[in-house]
Amino acid sequence: MTSASVPPTPAAAARPAAGERGTTTVADRVIVAVAARAAAEVPGVAAAGRRVLGRPVDTARPDRAPWVVATIAGDTVALRMRLSVLYPTPVRAATEQVRRHVAERVGTLTGKTVGVIDIRVESLPVPAAPRRVVQ
Repeated sequence: MTSASVPPTPAAAARPAAGERGTTTVADRVIVAVAARAAAEVPGVAAAGRRVLGRPVDTARPDRAPWVVATIAGDTVALRMRLSVLYPTPVRAATEQVRRHVAERVGTLTGKTVGVIDIRVESLPVPAAPRRVVQ
């Protein structure tokens, strides 16, 4: 069994190189969404509870992504995040892991370089104990 090479089609041969075909623009909200999702992927990290006039009105929610704001200048991104670290997860270790993971995911998925990630830990909620059912 032999394999024959197929000559490129005229359309493929006439196509310009990848760098010459145009530009790709990543919307700011996409960078925010990627960063929020990446932070939520870190074990022991959850969204901070919602606040109204500085007062908590909700508890931390592991099913929601943390709050993120991005400032973008060219190919560099600065992020501000608000999140909760579930007790008894070490806060320093969790925030360092969030920084590493978010920077890696944002860089991989968007092509942007993350310069600074400011993290504000809003709370250390205790995970809810499973409900006991007495029979």
